[in-house]
Amino acid sequence: MPNATAFGRELRQHPRVKVPAMYTLLRARVVGSTRYTWTGHVYDVSLGGARFELDMPIAEGTQLELRCMLPGGEHTTFRVIGRVVRLHTDAGDPGPAVMGLAFESFRSPMDRYRLSQYIDARMRSESAAMRRAA
Repeated sequence: MPNATAFGRELRQHPRVKVPAMYTLLRARVVGSTRYTWTGHVYDVSLGGARFELDMPIAEGTQLELRCMLPGGEHTTFRVIGRVVRLHTDAGDPGPAVMGLAFESFRSPMDRYRLSQYIDARMRSESAAMRRAA
């Protein structure tokens, strides 16, 4: 996925990596709720946000808490609070709703660290694969 730009200028502060959505697990709830309400999948993630899907669209501006499990040799789990900033799915489209979430805070420093380590490892792996293909 190309980086978001405005008039040719990069808007993202953090590198984003794609993840195989079918091997991810995302649990979501509105901040303040006691139980996770929705289950979905992550498409891509950075330290600043994620693109994900749920069975139903959540209104832009809604603050959510996510618990995400990402694939790999060892599953990486992290929890984050953020706001829905974008709906990538039209209202009448059948199937899951794809949304963008801007992260506001991690539940703990360890959650941020685990995600950072995961992203670094994915980027190294993708870079090595590109060098081998060249």
